Amino acid sequence: MTLTTGTEAQVKTEFNPRLAHLGIFCKDLDAMVEFYCREFGMIISDSGLGKSGKAATKRRGAFLTGDPSEHHQLALIEGRAPETPPTTAQISFLVPNLSELRAFWRHVVTTGIPVQVVKNHGNAWSIYIDDPDGNMIEVYTHSDWYTQQPLGEPLNLEDSEEEILRQTEALVSQDPKARPRTEWMAEQAAKLKAARVALAS
Repeated sequence: MTLTTGTEAQVKTEFNPRLAHLGIFCKDLDAMVEFYCREFGMIISDSGLGKSGKAATKRRGAFLTGDPSEHHQLALIEGRAPETPPTTAQISFLVPNLSELRAFWRHVVTTGIPVQVVKNHGNAWSIYIDDPDGNMIEVYTHSDWYTQQPLGEPLNLEDSEEEILRQTEALVSQDPKARPRTEWMAEQAAKLKAARVALAS
């Protein structure tokens, strides 16, 4: 990208960062590693003693990933005090379709993982559970629509997919700004292109 100022051209480089991973301090590092590997099929890409935080305090940590292109998607680091509440509102995992979400629902019911809430957001369907440290996890899948958020109606994943789709279409029809997800995505792409940051080279 070249921007001209007066008589000289200033070269700028587009800056388009992609959010890729999350690091959290843990009360029980071993329990957290075991949970995410067992329930989400993640693997440990590396682990050990490292310097973390601004004070560079040495703490045990583990890097977990479910994506072969990312060294880690979760950096789990010991050091959260037992009495402290979570500082994350939620950690979200996307699954490809409603069938897989319903399979996860059957899994948590069978294995006894406590479910906090199940919601129909209109633009997505979500199950919320807690990890061993009490962080809320969302497992969700996209619907075919965009609806204004926040929106969260009760969802019964024991209903058939046809019934869930019918309920969601009825919910979406109440929003005058609702539209197909593909249309909304095209709008977002245009907005993001206009908002893209350019850095001086």
